[in-house]
Parts: sequence; structure tokens; C-alpha cells
Amino acid sequence: MVKSTRLQILIPQILLGLFIAAIPIQSVQADVGPHPSMQFTFISQIKPGPTIISGQLLECKDEACVESDLLRQIGSQRFECQTNSCYSTAYSTSPYYRLQLEFSDGKTRQSNTFTKRAYFANYRVTINEESLEVEEKNLGPNVPFFRAGAPTLFDLLATLIFPCMEIILPIFLVALTIRTGRAGATQASYYNWLKAAWLLAIPAILVGIKWTHGLIITLVVELLLGAGYVLWKKRSASVTLTVILLLNLITQPVLWISLSSFSGIYPVFPILFAEGVVWLVEAVGLYLSQRNSMRFQEALWVSLVINTASFIVGSLLPL
Repeated sequence: MVKSTRLQILIPQILLGLFIAAIPIQSVQADVGPHPSMQFTFISQIKPGPTIISGQLLECKDEACVESDLLRQIGSQRFECQTNSCYSTAYSTSPYYRLQLEFSDGKTRQSNTFTKRAYFANYRVTINEESLEVEEKNLGPNVPFFRAGAPTLFDLLATLIFPCMEIILPIFLVALTIRTGRAGATQASYYNWLKAAWLLAIPAILVGIKWTHGLIITLVVELLLGAGYVLWKKRSASVTLTVILLLNLITQPVLWISLSSFSGIYPVFPILFAEGVVWLVEAVGLYLSQRNSMRFQEALWVSLVINTASFIVGSLLPL
């Protein structure tokens, strides 16, 4: 009983502290839904380099950009800039694009027209005296260390550690489900495994957000719904929430890495197929971890509800 109480206190503390204190707010604003995105990193040929005041992204219908429309904010679709970077996400793609930005030196600069090949595209933008030169980088999987711009030590660590975590976490999850799902299992018999899972989740989340910032939104939504489910059905909160956490740390980064390998065109069927696989994998994990008290049909419904909710929230909110 003492261990159970301690665990119930430990889990919310780790969750709250990690999400509020360890995750920068601007990181949560990126890549929350499965939409084509564009990340712009700026390099100045002018000394001292001017900073960005405001900007617009033009969606061009032709290579000369004679006919164009502004990318407007609708739901999670938006274009926004910081002092040295810009980011956009959209529900669809255009044949060509052009940047038009106002800088701190009082000049408004336009870029060359450019295309979008990667689903999660990264661009390096060179600031010249009177213009901008945009070049797309990082075709293929969206590896943090190889994105446009100067990589940091954290990018290097995330690139090296992430593959290790994606091997360790599934092994750990299988061992945990064997212990929690066997007949006559008590919380005392797997308490240390649950505690270790949440401690292991801390570096996994910190590394995972470098591959997909949408991981945070997914975890928050699914863990909150999971908590509501265990209160309603009086299931084991410690087992259910731990399994949801580990499953998402395994499936979500893999899902986003897979999407980053597609072209800029919205891959509807691959997304639906991938989300279906995630739904089934999480349902199997929930069932096996509590197979003595949960039917597989119930696990399917729980997984469907929480995954649908996180998909909708990530797709619609302008975070």
C-alpha cells in the first residue's frame, strides 16, 4: 500500500515537472499535426546581420510568382517568424513559394521562388543586401543533426541516443507487460519496473521532441484521457498510464520519421495506414499488460478513442 501511494505521487510529479519545466513553449508550437511543414533557418551575408520583424509566405501558382496568395492562419495552418527563423504548416501544398520579410534594418526583402520536396521541409535562407536566397535541405528522414542551420550538441545527442531508446523501450515494455499481465500479479511485484519506466521516459521525451515536437501534445492528450478512463472503469492507473506512455514514446517518433520521408504532397493513405498500425499496436499493448482484467475489444476501443482525440487536437489547434 505504501509503494502504491508513493507511485501515485511519483507519476504526476514527473509528468507535470517534465512537461512544464523541461519543455520550451516554442517547441510545442511546431509539428503538432500531421501536416506538411516548412522550417526556415537564416544565415546573413551582412554584418551585423539584421533580425526579422515580420513576414509573409506567398503561395505561388507559377514559377515567376505572378499569381500568388498569402498563407493564412486557419486552425493549425500558419506562418510565423522569430528573430532568426520562420516556420509554417499548411493543410495543402502549392507548386511554388516565395518569402517576403521585413527586417530590423528597415528593408523588406523577397526571396527567389522555391519548391517543397520533403514533407517536413527544412530550408536555409541566405540574407543578402537586397534579397533572400532560399535552398531546401535535408531530404529524407528528418534527422535533428542534419537539419538546416548549425546543429547543437543536443541535436547530436538526440541523433545518437534516439535509435538506442527505440531499441530499449520495446524490450522494456515487453518485460513489463509480462510481469503486469500474468495471473496473480500484484503491484508490489512490478512496482520497481513501473518506477523505472517513468524515469526512463524522461530522456526518451527530451530526445523524442528533437525528432517530433508533436510528441508532447500526443502524450498530454492521451495520458489525460487514459486517466479519465481508469477513473471511470476503476482500472490500475499506474499500469495503464505507464503503458500508454511507453507505447507513445515508441510509436509516435517512428510515425513522424516515416512521414518525413514522403514528398510535400499530403500522403493521406500512408497517414491513415500508419495511424491504424499505431492504434492496433497500442491496443495490443494495453490488452497484454492487463489481460487478466481487460478484454481485447475494450483495449481496441480505448486505443481508438485516445488516438483519435490526439490526432484531432494536433490537427486543429493553432498551437
